[in-house]
Amino acid sequence: MSAASSFPHALPSLLLTGCLGLSACAGIGQSKNPGAEVVAAGWIDDATVGTPAAAEPERLALLAQAGLEGRILRLDRLLDLYDGARFAGDKDARDSLWQALGPYSSSRGIDASREVVLRLLEEAYALEDLAASTEAATPGSVDEEDQRFIADAIMLLSADMFLPDSAEALITQTLAYRVLTETGHPRVADNAQWRIYDHVRGVLVEAVEIGPELRDEVAVHALYTVREDLSPWLEDLAPHAQPPLPSPAQLWALLEAPRDALAQTPRWQAVVASRSEEETQLRETVLALLPQPRDPSWTLPELPRGTGHRESLAPVVLLRPGEAVLDPGGEAAQTFTVGMGGPDPLRAGIEGLLARDGRGTLLVAAHPELPAPEYADALAAMVEVRAATLEFAVHEPRLEGASEDGSEAGAATLALPMLVARANDLNPGARALRGARIHVQLSGRGPRVRVDGEWLGAAPGLPSDVKNLAQALHHAFPRERAVSLSIAPGVQHRQLIDLLAVLTGGVDSPFLAVGWLPDEPIVAQAELPASGSERASDATLAKRAALTRRALQSRLVFPALELSPGAKATPVLAPDGEARMKVAAEALFACMPELEAPLPKDGLSLELRFEKGRFTRASADAGRRLGRSHKEQLGAVEACARERLIGLSVPLNPELPAAEVPASLDVTVVFTGV
Repeated sequence: MSAASSFPHALPSLLLTGCLGLSACAGIGQSKNPGAEVVAAGWIDDATVGTPAAAEPERLALLAQAGLEGRILRLDRLLDLYDGARFAGDKDARDSLWQALGPYSSSRGIDASREVVLRLLEEAYALEDLAASTEAATPGSVDEEDQRFIADAIMLLSADMFLPDSAEALITQTLAYRVLTETGHPRVADNAQWRIYDHVRGVLVEAVEIGPELRDEVAVHALYTVREDLSPWLEDLAPHAQPPLPSPAQLWALLEAPRDALAQTPRWQAVVASRSEEETQLRETVLALLPQPRDPSWTLPELPRGTGHRESLAPVVLLRPGEAVLDPGGEAAQTFTVGMGGPDPLRAGIEGLLARDGRGTLLVAAHPELPAPEYADALAAMVEVRAATLEFAVHEPRLEGASEDGSEAGAATLALPMLVARANDLNPGARALRGARIHVQLSGRGPRVRVDGEWLGAAPGLPSDVKNLAQALHHAFPRERAVSLSIAPGVQHRQLIDLLAVLTGGVDSPFLAVGWLPDEPIVAQAELPASGSERASDATLAKRAALTRRALQSRLVFPALELSPGAKATPVLAPDGEARMKVAAEALFACMPELEAPLPKDGLSLELRFEKGRFTRASADAGRRLGRSHKEQLGAVEACARERLIGLSVPLNPELPAAEVPASLDVTVVFTGV
């Protein structure tokens, strides 16, 4: 069965033109076998939807009674009707399919599809048995192409039977479809093409519907149609070890390839055409919402590997001298001239990016030599349209082999994030940033630091000086994890990158976050303390920095009970409770800088009260002298302890008699110098 020909919708008339007499015509009609004529016509290439599909039940009934070859033609047509009904939503194809399979199913949706596949698979296995018995009875009577069709149909339908519930199952299923499209029987390969198409389409629909933070992880699953291993994108690798993401256009091409192949086959053209409008809308959405790969040719600040953080694949604002490009690399990329003054359409463009993404985050890919006025204008535009986070793109060396072909793929794009907290932002994060104890003002002359409202005399000029000051601030204020920032006019992009790299770069950065306060007044240089001057704030910083974990040690005093005279004291806490207290004591080292004074010789005692095993209060004692002069600071130590131990519970010793279990108990932590 090798030739393919089109069969008319209505069966041929049994009357022959020019026959003489009814008896003659009747004799001729009786000599004809309608089933044999349908088989002789070969593969059915009529459209799989609409009127041609509606006329199928009679022909399929004849094929069902026409032996092995007829049933092979019937199975092929049933597969096509099934896909026509699925992908075009065609009622005629669906009705003809159920009439041929009979009886109608009461199930709907995926359950109905599963029932169709099961019935088709049963028919395919029956054909396999029939072909085997026929070949056994008459060797060479079964065409090799027929055997190939049956085997490939079984492979296709077996893959259809199961919804993948794991990555391995999905790999197996898509691999089966790929093999069929590449080496399968031509009458099955087109059905496999539809399944490749459907996988890519489903992945892209899910990718654009899910939150933007997960779109890239979902979208790469479309690559299963061309490869089996997606671990370079899905495993938790460092950004330097991952290949670039496929672009939205590349992912869309995975859908176009099977669709265009199907469009070359006449019986599928109506189905392909029926999906045109939906595809156009999906394509526009995919190209607009899926993240573009970061172009390694961008000119960005270069940092040592391990400084930046993984970026969130937010919309991109590319800043180059004289221009700003929004969504570079995308079909809807926009280019604006900056630094010309007057109404700036850049703001409207950035606002559109933020609205489309919904997270309030932008990736700012700025040229290191961008003029300061243009830089200030661009940042102001982002603030005006209420960007909440600016991620500044940087380049770091990519690991060798971190590309699809195993070669070095240039630089990896990472980010140094900066939060934005305006004066009228009421969210908890913005309020926390506005209340940060450490504030940095960055100007063209470098950073100046304000602690608890007092400016430090230190004015670090070299990057190493800035790093040393940041470390000192971290040790002096271990509870402070965020720094607020104001940016004066005239700041260069490279200056901001260097500052962010020191404050939040790397895995052991001094601080977790930097928040820009664009409404914070800039203090003029003349009003700042003279560089290098000694101030009370500098002395306080030095005292706090001396009370770091490296300079202190702790000792725990656990309560115990003497249950009988002369007996060994029995611990009140269970072994697990004592272990928890050791962990708690370690956390309390961060409270010691709040004393802002050298520890007395006997150290500082922190008495922790537990009621029924739960922490309730802390009392600090540093001796009579410090108790009088540093009462406020001791209160800060106690407040810090309450903050860090809130919710702590310790199990009591189960060996204590119930009558001896205390309602409350005290555990003392004594801190002394090393």
